Amino acid sequence: MLKILFSDRRIWLLSLILALVALLTRRVIPAPVGFSLVIEGGYWITLLLVMMFGRAVWPVIRERWGRTAFGRLEVWVLIGILVVTGVWVAHERPGYKILADELLLSGTAMGMHYERKAAYPVRATDVQGSFQILARMMDKRPLLFPFLTATLHDLTGYRPENAFYLNIGLSMVFLWLVYLIGWRVARNRWGGVFLILLFAGLPLLAQQATGAGFELLNLLLLAGMALLMVYYLEHPDSAGLEALIFGTLLLASTRYESLFFLLPVAIVAFLGWWRGGKVILSWPLICSPVFLAPLLLQNRLFSEQSIIWQMAGQEGVTEPFGLQYCSVNLGHALSYFFDFSGYSTNSPLFAVLGLLAMPFMGLWIARVLRTKGAAGNELAWAMAGLSLFGVTGVYMLYFWGKFDDPIISRLSLPVHLLMALSVVVVGSLVFKTSKGWKILSLVAVGGLLFSSLPVMAKHAYRTIYSPGVEMQMRQTFLDRLPDRNVLIIDNDSFFWILQKMAATPAKQAAARKDALIYHMRNHSFQEMYVVQSLLVDDATGVMTVDPVDDLGPDFELETVSEHRVQTLLFQRISRITAIKDGDKTEVKPKAFIEPEHERRTSEELEKSRVLYMENWIKQLP
Repeated sequence: MLKILFSDRRIWLLSLILALVALLTRRVIPAPVGFSLVIEGGYWITLLLVMMFGRAVWPVIRERWGRTAFGRLEVWVLIGILVVTGVWVAHERPGYKILADELLLSGTAMGMHYERKAAYPVRATDVQGSFQILARMMDKRPLLFPFLTATLHDLTGYRPENAFYLNIGLSMVFLWLVYLIGWRVARNRWGGVFLILLFAGLPLLAQQATGAGFELLNLLLLAGMALLMVYYLEHPDSAGLEALIFGTLLLASTRYESLFFLLPVAIVAFLGWWRGGKVILSWPLICSPVFLAPLLLQNRLFSEQSIIWQMAGQEGVTEPFGLQYCSVNLGHALSYFFDFSGYSTNSPLFAVLGLLAMPFMGLWIARVLRTKGAAGNELAWAMAGLSLFGVTGVYMLYFWGKFDDPIISRLSLPVHLLMALSVVVVGSLVFKTSKGWKILSLVAVGGLLFSSLPVMAKHAYRTIYSPGVEMQMRQTFLDRLPDRNVLIIDNDSFFWILQKMAATPAKQAAARKDALIYHMRNHSFQEMYVVQSLLVDDATGVMTVDPVDDLGPDFELETVSEHRVQTLLFQRISRITAIKDGDKTEVKPKAFIEPEHERRTSEELEKSRVLYMENWIKQLP
């Protein structure tokens, strides 16, 4: 086989293209130029990648569908998936769950929808009637999820909540793929039913299915990658390999660490060549490294700007990965998986079954990889499990890999997929009939009814994450707002910009007090509001404004909304009624005054209007 590899010119051409892409994106192209290329071309490359995957995967789906006998149980499974998704939406209100990740993803989707630029808006206005993005920045997050959200905007019209609807739809597809995995591994349909029920009782999945993050898409593509591995190793051909490779490139375009899966998939590709006794390389596969270019250019943010790693907020952390984090992270993982307080998004039943099965899964993988002539499907499941073990190791070596942190617990979803795969692999060795899987399904139903549903109903895990509570309060205020022609001063200004409203951070507003006075004098906005966090002194009960939200003594504020976020933490929304400028005070005009008869010509009026608009935009804080 090695002789065949070294003599095949296609292998050398593929290696050359891969080396050129790596060299150009990491060494030759300057970082600022590379970032501009991603902003201008990221949408179009992602569109082409999605089209290539669709072209490759459709023949695979058509052939697999034709060879699979679907029966009455599958109808009930589809109904069950709709019921499960409905229960999740009933208990988890769609909204932004993890900040600021989800807001920035939605902002990038807005940029892709309006301008086909892979960047989120930093400054925007609607002074000329239509919403215009005045300044933008590239995000560090890969582009697939924003692209899919932007496509939903293209098809249905721009709505910030489209990201929530997208994840609800993805959750249904994921549960169907989970059913197929359980069915294929256990060689029994009830193995798939059991896996659906197991994931149905995971509050973390319900949370992500109703948010605007990319975790559900990443999980769905991981499940799809495993199934495509099975298809390819059972029938090594060009169609199966193209679907697997382009599907993995989509996976790498979803989350940062998902680039890791390119390595095990490359090994699977080689195993398929070895089993078939020939090299399978089509022209789309030879050119596929080009789709890595945006990812490699984006990842330069982590080396060009060390702040991107967010290590400053972690005491004693000087490097993002290291063996010193492993023991600590393992402790936090166990704390998360076996938290019975109701303040966690975990499922103890899932954890017990999964962690018991994982050691046996490791032994099974070792046995399969040592067996000569192992069946293609067994080899595929072993490689899928090995790759999930690998990414679990990456999380354990990560400085912020503490699963019991409300922000980080979402990283455990690939680990949950590993646990689920481990359970059905071990179960397939134990249960030879449907009876065992039916019993496990009843156990999963019991866990859902007696543990998971009460936890989801109480929403306790949601209340301990204060940014999420504050964001929901902003949404409530927005829903009651009679007129959106307002300026919001808020350090989480992205939320308002996504709603196509004028917004600016507090520090910027305080620095541009003259601009706010200008707009107040010229009736630019119906109102100006400021959103602030209030900290309560537990000794005196005195509430003080968080320094990062303080506009200073020159702003006179009138409270319009004030609610408790957590113990000793409140959120206040106030109306700006006046702004002091030295000895003068600019008070918000009460009403418009009837103007005198206009003496300017139409040409003079048009010139005045253009000059005013130019100055208006310059005065934006």
